[in-house]
Amino acid sequence: MLAPQVQRICLLSAFLISLINIYGQQNDFKVKLDKWRNDYPQEKVFLQTDKTYYLAKENIWMKAWCSTIAGPTFLSRIIYIDLVDDKGNVVQKNMYQLDSLSSTSATFNITEKTATGNYSINAYTLWMLNFPELIFKKNIFIYGSETPINNNKKNTQHSNIKIVFFPEGGDIIEGVENRVAFKVTDNNGFPVIFNGQLESEDGSKIADIKTEHDGMGTFNFQPEIGKRYKATVKFGTNTKLDFNLPVAKEEGINVKITNNNPNKLFVMIRRGEKNKENYNELKVVTQLNYQVINNTLININEGQTAVSINKKGLPPGIILITVFDKNNLPISERIAFNENYSLVEPYIKHELKNISTKGKNRISFSFDSLVNASTSCIVTAYNSALIYQDNIAASLLFGGELKGNIFNQGYYVKDKDPITLRHLDILLMTHGWRRFNWKKVLNDEIINLKYPVESALSFKGTMYKSDRSEIIKDGKVSFIIRGADSTSMLAEATVTDKGEFLLQDINYKKDAEVAYMGTNNKKEKFIVDVKLSPNYIDSLKKSIQTPTINLDTVDLADTKNNLFASLKADIKRKDSLTSYKTLENVVINSKKISKIDSLNNEYSTGVFQMGKSIDPSEFKNSFTIWQMLQASIPGITVEGNPFDPTVSFNRFNGLAIPNPTSGDENSDPLSIPNVLEEGGIAYFINEVNVSKDVINSLAASDVALIKVLKNEAAALGVTQGAIAFYTKSGKNYSSRIYDKTYTKERRAGYDIVKEFFSPDYDNPTNLSESDYRFTLYWNGNIKPAKDGQYRFEYFNNDNSKINLLTIQGITQDGEIVFKQFLIE
Repeated sequence: MLAPQVQRICLLSAFLISLINIYGQQNDFKVKLDKWRNDYPQEKVFLQTDKTYYLAKENIWMKAWCSTIAGPTFLSRIIYIDLVDDKGNVVQKNMYQLDSLSSTSATFNITEKTATGNYSINAYTLWMLNFPELIFKKNIFIYGSETPINNNKKNTQHSNIKIVFFPEGGDIIEGVENRVAFKVTDNNGFPVIFNGQLESEDGSKIADIKTEHDGMGTFNFQPEIGKRYKATVKFGTNTKLDFNLPVAKEEGINVKITNNNPNKLFVMIRRGEKNKENYNELKVVTQLNYQVINNTLININEGQTAVSINKKGLPPGIILITVFDKNNLPISERIAFNENYSLVEPYIKHELKNISTKGKNRISFSFDSLVNASTSCIVTAYNSALIYQDNIAASLLFGGELKGNIFNQGYYVKDKDPITLRHLDILLMTHGWRRFNWKKVLNDEIINLKYPVESALSFKGTMYKSDRSEIIKDGKVSFIIRGADSTSMLAEATVTDKGEFLLQDINYKKDAEVAYMGTNNKKEKFIVDVKLSPNYIDSLKKSIQTPTINLDTVDLADTKNNLFASLKADIKRKDSLTSYKTLENVVINSKKISKIDSLNNEYSTGVFQMGKSIDPSEFKNSFTIWQMLQASIPGITVEGNPFDPTVSFNRFNGLAIPNPTSGDENSDPLSIPNVLEEGGIAYFINEVNVSKDVINSLAASDVALIKVLKNEAAALGVTQGAIAFYTKSGKNYSSRIYDKTYTKERRAGYDIVKEFFSPDYDNPTNLSESDYRFTLYWNGNIKPAKDGQYRFEYFNNDNSKINLLTIQGITQDGEIVFKQFLIE
């Protein structure tokens, strides 16, 4: 028999070993999750659109922000936005370069041939394609040119009602009280309100059930062993439908979360009677933003059935609570929300107020402190049904991490009232989480990363011998790149021992003609074959990210709805322009469009359609583009070096935007975009702002159209004026010297963001035009003026009496900017 002292030592050793094992198990969760977070850093995107319903020929105005849990993303510098129809066809696709705050404005122009239907706008980085469930999606509806004027009223067919039940923690367990959430939607995917009751299989009533918010609700019940249950739902007075609940399990655990305290979250655990010893020792692991914030071991036999989790001081966001059994297998899971968030709200001032038809308004806003933020600003006709649409606050705090469609996502961040937070908790119970899976994390499962992090455009490929039978390991590929924005690049890429090459850090707008040729270093005259791999944007034709709800439910007869009233008016106006009748014995005299107007319609858009147009073909004797300008526009002075002259507008002053360095120091200039100027004049090639040096390199024969904007350039934020050059589209470069040896193809570049254009009703001649615009003002990247104020002007439309101003964005430190303001 062991001596008492030896027994005490053995017991102490066993206790210490037990503590070490417990600590190792607890620490293992943190180590595994840290490794997963470092190996697979996550990005998420929020995309703002100006509305949800569009007509053919309209622009979709957008702003995208890309972030990580720490703020603006430090990974990707390129973002993709595509428009996908219900068959998975990519109808439009654009690629944008992210700015220093990982954001970008964006536009889609809906072509006249776009078919009527539901579409999904998807926004993502290439890295995010490794985690397709995280791709941002937004459903929109487009009315194509063939759309008739009729009333597509929402028609809920009760036979197509769908109810999905979500037992809290994952399962319904026999013999213990369970809380079950549910979500009810119609055949279009919209929430449905109902009253009903829970019944057992013999028809006896167990509990009343009803929707609490947007087709969602919860109920409690304790299932008896071996029995099944159903929900009997009533719609109206005559319709009654039955929906079966999931079958209760004989054994397992039930988790109940109480999250009505701003500082604490409580986890209650119950177990079924069958095989209950298998669920005695459990681990409750809680994580937030990929960091373990609580790891508690409980022993139910010892009365440990609850865990308190401290929320105070934690960042806002979704908390994942997972219960593991003694074998470290996850057996129950629940998500909750930590509402410890604050929003950066600007101070808004209505400087010039006018509620009359086509009246002019001036608004300014500012922040309490110096804020470096990427901010968008939009004014729309007010519609109470649209005020709680998705916004950056809801998306970044929780929406981007949930599965399924969230109706009126913005509702859940309107305040922190208990009822709002309760509705948010029900939302979390009825929408799955999509960030990671604990089982895969603990098993070190490797994700197949097919897509890299993109910092810039690149070209890659492989070089072979001419018969493609063997790769070339010692060579180079030469590139000549001419962008549509007049970017010119000469570059070389060295071939690796695998015959592969990579040309990195390429930047150009719109698209480029890429000429490339391979050379074998040992046998320079030998013909080699270069296979240039397609970039993602060039190969994108199909997508699995299709629209998930049917938005074709609007009532165009609802004139109280500003959005749909504007749609109806636009459809009527469009039909009046596109309806044709066969006329007999009628002679119609029409004016033929001039060549210069034809060029203007073909090449210029928005603000650039105004101003003076110059057709270079009328100046065949001019040696340079500067000579054309001098000869065609009185009031422009071109002096000095004929190939790099000094250009000035000597007659035209007094533009809407004053020179910041002169004038009244107390004046309040408008917020204007940053524009590159020289001598007060901004230069553009294909509506891309460039330096004058780039213009000097243009050959007169390559220019299709020249536009000179004086006062009109104020909308671009230009001090004195703007000169825009348009290069010939589809120009044949077959006469170039490299044609015989270089292979050529066109490659897509960063898309050009269009300027938002709104009518000017200060000009009396415009007052007679009908105006049913829904989007009255848009600036995807508004900047402060010299006085630190963000300031803008807009004009009312014909029918809206109340307008809605929405300001949103993200700061350099990851703080969320969001504010809505009714203008009435």
